[in-house]
Amino acid sequence: MSSIKRIAITLSAASILPSGVLAEGLERVNINPSFLLESGSYAEYGWGSVNPSLPSSGMVAGATKDNVAPSFTASTLAAKTALGDKIDVGLWYTNQGNGVDIDWGLTALGRIEASISAPTVAGMVRYKLSDSMSIIGGLKRVSVDSGGILNLPMAAATTTGLSADITNVRYTTGQQSATGSIYGIVSEVPEIGMRMTVLMESALSMAVPVSYVQTGGDVAGSHNGTANVGVGSATTISLQTGIAANTLLFGEYRMSNWKNDQVHVPFNNSTTTKQVSTFVNGESYTIGVGRKFSDTVSGSVSYHRDPASGCDAVSSLSPKCETQSLNFGAKLAISDNATLSLGYTWAQIGDATVPGLATLTKSGTQNFGARVAFKF
Repeated sequence: MSSIKRIAITLSAASILPSGVLAEGLERVNINPSFLLESGSYAEYGWGSVNPSLPSSGMVAGATKDNVAPSFTASTLAAKTALGDKIDVGLWYTNQGNGVDIDWGLTALGRIEASISAPTVAGMVRYKLSDSMSIIGGLKRVSVDSGGILNLPMAAATTTGLSADITNVRYTTGQQSATGSIYGIVSEVPEIGMRMTVLMESALSMAVPVSYVQTGGDVAGSHNGTANVGVGSATTISLQTGIAANTLLFGEYRMSNWKNDQVHVPFNNSTTTKQVSTFVNGESYTIGVGRKFSDTVSGSVSYHRDPASGCDAVSSLSPKCETQSLNFGAKLAISDNATLSLGYTWAQIGDATVPGLATLTKSGTQNFGARVAFKF
């Protein structure tokens, strides 16, 4: 089984590709602890491009669009070092841990758009209990960048209550951060290339300062307030095992809990807030095969599915439903201590309806990614 043992744990760049419009809640790039399991000192940099296509057929004027989801890019950075035989410490970062990019433009209901990014940084420690068992612990910090934009139509306040006329409210975010825990276990059987990692992340809540401009009602004008933004908890189980010489079978199951972690914004210059998200809990699955072709080239192919329900009532800020994708990756050894990984994802997104606004059909996305890694 020595040929199985020599296969790299990460065969491709597919794991750093941002999921973009495919994930639960605000998720974009999820924490990947695999760098912490490398031997010695290790560093990597990854980059990914998400290019969605979400064409809409409007129920109201202005809501028919070729694409309501702009493209975006994401980067990751990770580094670790060993402290003796039992302890490894590392740092992981992405500029797009969570976020949203959507632009319906000006519709008959008002202008609907959002462009918000939330970077994530995580510090982790791995402690080896034995050759076959380790524990992981650490902290993650999620931040909302200042200058994020959220533009929504809402009911304006009048002296007689809420107006039947809809007015636009444009929010600009300030900077805010929150810290949560990360913990997990790693089980290994090196003789057959088997490794199972269970990683759990706690939920977070942030009180984000916002300034907003309301264009109608008795409280039209500029105001300041606080938006409450939740980030859901998650559990990720990753498994790989050798099934033949130079061949690995791998898979991943992720459960994300967002139902109790919504986005609430102030409006009408009131201390009360309005919920503008409709996040739900979700599960996703990945299964694939990796193959080492030579001492310098390996590759992988995998299938990912994120099932969903309630596709006839999705949010205008997240107009997606069930997704499935094919992921292809290649890893090249470019020197004795450096590798280059390349990845491509083609995804199909199920039909969805935003009540009273539009239906979306034939949606999908194409993602491209690359990663360079070094051992010292």
